Amino acid sequence: MDVILFGAGEVCDSFIKRLPKRFSILAIADNNENLHGQFKGELPIISPDEIHLYKPSFIILSCLQRHVSDICAQLVKLGLDDLYLPFPYDEESEKKDREKQEVKGLIGRELVDEIIGSKNTSGSVFYHISLGNHFEKCRKQYISKPVNRFLHIGFGHSLGVEIYSLLRWGGEWTAIEPFPGLSGKYPFNDHVSMIKDLMGLFNVPCKVNDDIVFNDDVESFHLHDHHGTRLNYFPEIKLEDFNDDEKYDVCYSCAVMEHVVDIHSFVAKTFELLASGGFAFHWIDLRDHRDFSRPLDFLTIGKSEWRDHYGDAGHFLHGNQLRYSDYRQIFLQCGFRIVAEDKYMKNDREHIQEVSVDFADEYASLGWEDLEVAGVLFVLEKPSHDS
Repeated sequence: MDVILFGAGEVCDSFIKRLPKRFSILAIADNNENLHGQFKGELPIISPDEIHLYKPSFIILSCLQRHVSDICAQLVKLGLDDLYLPFPYDEESEKKDREKQEVKGLIGRELVDEIIGSKNTSGSVFYHISLGNHFEKCRKQYISKPVNRFLHIGFGHSLGVEIYSLLRWGGEWTAIEPFPGLSGKYPFNDHVSMIKDLMGLFNVPCKVNDDIVFNDDVESFHLHDHHGTRLNYFPEIKLEDFNDDEKYDVCYSCAVMEHVVDIHSFVAKTFELLASGGFAFHWIDLRDHRDFSRPLDFLTIGKSEWRDHYGDAGHFLHGNQLRYSDYRQIFLQCGFRIVAEDKYMKNDREHIQEVSVDFADEYASLGWEDLEVAGVLFVLEKPSHDS
């Protein structure tokens, strides 16, 4: 498989060493004109404009993650974006680059401290940025039509994913926190400023050219620019009580559904809020939240006892004890089509064997997959009227 590497820096050196043998590197493209005509080992360093002359099977971005979006945009202009082959980032080079930026003061110490501190007070900014990027990649994989209205259910203490996604991809975002009292008082303007600084540091394209202003009242906050409402924030409203005359194109939730007691009503409501042909992306953490190192211990407690003791504390523990197959069945019963599943965590088999002997009667017959799957991302579609 003939490939071109894009980026001639430290990451490129790492990629050359660890690329599988099935890849044959033809050349290295780089935007630094001073490097053109030089060699890295025996590999020529070329201008991106010359990539098409080599007729590669694929292009691998051998660069730091913060340059990826710009290079992808460049490949689009060159008509080469179809050749882009995603490849795991070089974490060691990313870490070194981050340290260099901190030493040089490119990322202010105050900003770094604020980001780290935000993990305890308003959610992890980097976590929400990563989540936003992941959802966007997943969305592009399954949705080809234009998407404008997004619904995010369960944002917790942080609006990071909405603000970041709004700035980067535009559209209109609505955020609901279905567990009243969890959101608390949020420093909106500080967070917007921090997100903008981060986007500048990491060269994230921003499509919103106007200043962002929050207009707030007691029950909700609305973000406006000269194009109209861009973000609607409802900090304390139960999903079943939320209504909107206009339907949503996409619905997201991350580590929320396991906290819900009445999961049938939750899924039915998301189905109702989505437009015909709309998509839902739900990450579900199936582990016992009391102790993640003992992910199946709560299955030793019967359903009625669990509901009596823990059902009202959904935002701290599981509101339900549903397993992987239960969620699949509920999604189908509510009318969704399951487009894809990504089982992204597995329970240790030794733990399964150890704890299963003490399972409550209703869980004694669970199959191996239901016990092994610890977390799953479901991609769901609300069938269109004409399908």
